[in-house]
Amino acid sequence: MIPDISTGNTPRPLLSYLYGPGRREEHEDPHLVAAWDRHGAPDPGRDPGATVGRLAARLDQHAQLRAAELGKMPPSRVWHCSVRTAPEDPLLTDDQWAQVARRIVAATGLAPAQGPGCRWVAVRHAVHHIHIAGISVLPDGSRPAMHRDSTRAQAECRAIEAEWGLRLIGQGDRATTSFPTTAEIIKAEQQGWDQPSRVWLQQRMRHALAGARTVEEYAAALDADGVLLRWRTDEMGARVGYSLARPGDTGTSGMPVYFAAGRLDSALTLPRLSQLLASGLASQPS
Repeated sequence: MIPDISTGNTPRPLLSYLYGPGRREEHEDPHLVAAWDRHGAPDPGRDPGATVGRLAARLDQHAQLRAAELGKMPPSRVWHCSVRTAPEDPLLTDDQWAQVARRIVAATGLAPAQGPGCRWVAVRHAVHHIHIAGISVLPDGSRPAMHRDSTRAQAECRAIEAEWGLRLIGQGDRATTSFPTTAEIIKAEQQGWDQPSRVWLQQRMRHALAGARTVEEYAAALDADGVLLRWRTDEMGARVGYSLARPGDTGTSGMPVYFAAGRLDSALTLPRLSQLLASGLASQPS
């Protein structure tokens, strides 16, 4: 479970995106799963009489009052945190996602379990993640203590993983693969892909490894599976590493987006891959 935090200055554009169809119609059934006050937070996704503008105004009420007093709006008041599960995790229910949202806003200091808190909502428009949108201004106009909010959100996610039996990100001997970023997940949604490129490549690396006895056989299997492979060499021309790309996954320049093998799976860098194949363990059943 990975939280990704950012800040902004205006709540309405963020809410319009969360409740909108997505850039390529990838959003499904946008709706609230939790809020600072479910009775006071209109849900444009499920309530025909609610609007994004009305929800934004309700969220922003304390900041607007503070701005009227000071003559300027508190800076970077919009707090946004997307939270997503691993592809192999079971799908969480709306009630479970609501628990996740409440625990994260409490852990980060946006809405502590004790004392005054800020206004926030959690919107779900996909099966594997939610977005928490909040205004970091307390009812009295002061700002909450949210130092190290990203670290605190990460720690709370680790606790949820352990309690709920979800994949432990970055922990344990088997946690060698990396998890896709929010940008990668959004890109996959926009492209209509079932999986982000990082996950697509990781699966093909494991498939290629299972039937290979040498690095050349591993490379040939990747090629047969449609993976683009690029070797990294030293000044003498010897191979020292490799990167992989998914066909059709390009950057702004139009060139393929390559991932270094170590960024995909730390156990399959070229030196470790060579050792694994030489030992004969790669093709043995796990």
